[in-house]
Amino acid sequence: MFFRRPKYHRFEYLPRFYEPDKDASKDFRRKFKRERSVHRRKSRPILWWLVVIALAAYAYLYLAGVIR
Repeated sequence: MFFRRPKYHRFEYLPRFYEPDKDASKDFRRKFKRERSVHRRKSRPILWWLVVIALAAYAYLYLAGVIR
């Protein structure tokens, strides 16, 4: 009432060096890298399980006397 209220200002900002083609390619690269890293993470546990199973089979055969 007694004080003057500030008015809201709207700004329209246009970047000087904006290139939509480059922006789209950067977005594509970012998505590709993310998918690739997720794919790599999924394949590692399978490899470790194969190694564990192979070691367990070797230990079983060695203790059974098949391998000497």
